[in-house]
Amino acid sequence: MKKVIITARSDEAANISALLKNTEFTREEIGTMTRFTVVISRTDLDDLISNISQALTFMDDHTMVEVYSPDFIIYPMLEKEIEEKKAKERTESPNKKKEHSPVEKLVNSAGTHIDLDANIIILTTIASFVGLIGLFLNNVGIIIGAMLIAPLLGPIFAFAISTAIGKGKNVLLCVRTILALILVIVTISIVFTFVISFFMQLPITAEILSRTVTSPVYIVMAIFLGFASIVALSEGIPEGVAGVAVAAALLPPALVTGISVVLYPQGWVAAFTLTLQNVIGLMAGSITGALALQIEPRSYSERRGAKTIVKRIIWLLLVLILLLFFVSLLPGS
Repeated sequence: MKKVIITARSDEAANISALLKNTEFTREEIGTMTRFTVVISRTDLDDLISNISQALTFMDDHTMVEVYSPDFIIYPMLEKEIEEKKAKERTESPNKKKEHSPVEKLVNSAGTHIDLDANIIILTTIASFVGLIGLFLNNVGIIIGAMLIAPLLGPIFAFAISTAIGKGKNVLLCVRTILALILVIVTISIVFTFVISFFMQLPITAEILSRTVTSPVYIVMAIFLGFASIVALSEGIPEGVAGVAVAAALLPPALVTGISVVLYPQGWVAAFTLTLQNVIGLMAGSITGALALQIEPRSYSERRGAKTIVKRIIWLLLVLILLLFFVSLLPGS
């Protein structure tokens, strides 16, 4: 259950009451302000917030909406309504409405991953060094450890949400962050491999060689991973868990690209192609997941603008996917 608190000027109270006419609520007068408190199920929260957001465009700017997740709520009447609704759904077998985080929560979460900051670079650097050690030792366990700390899901998640809600500027910033992180990983790999090669013989292990082979299958796999990651995050699964799959698709191939530049020149093109396949596939899958979850702006005018941006991004990604598909079929790729 969720607790929603709406604070508005007293002269706007009638409008809020009209929005809540089919919902049980309490009302409290605080000076010139009126506070409404609603306890609602998660399945009904999104519809309520959507209605309120649309009404706010015609109301006073001082109206504030807060949503909380209490540790627990004892509310027999609402619990009875939920049970009755579930029983009705089982009887009539309609399309069950899936619970997921409201748009505002996803947007706020995505906002923390748009810009490239020092913490993300530090974590990416550490993950790169750990991943390089795992690749040269041919140790899958160490490679997985690197994936656990690689912060690569955040920018892709932010890209998908920004695209779905039509924030074009944020989309460009997310693309810049994704490309910058890939560049950081490849650069660290080149420098590390070049320096260490002066002191010891570095082997081309099976884990390295496996990332110098491309196939159209990897694009399809990346699309599914991107889709699954967005759905997982919307269901409240921690980013560290959902992000392992994304890191698995991006971190090792990018590291092998750098390794190949120094030690295995004939393999760097394939490794870099594989990296691009995974990046584009993850971006396409994440947008598909956002659209499947019906993540979109609240207002009608914003939805129209968002649809235009979504169409352009989807067409661009389709062209890149087809291009990478044919490149992966070329001899030597």
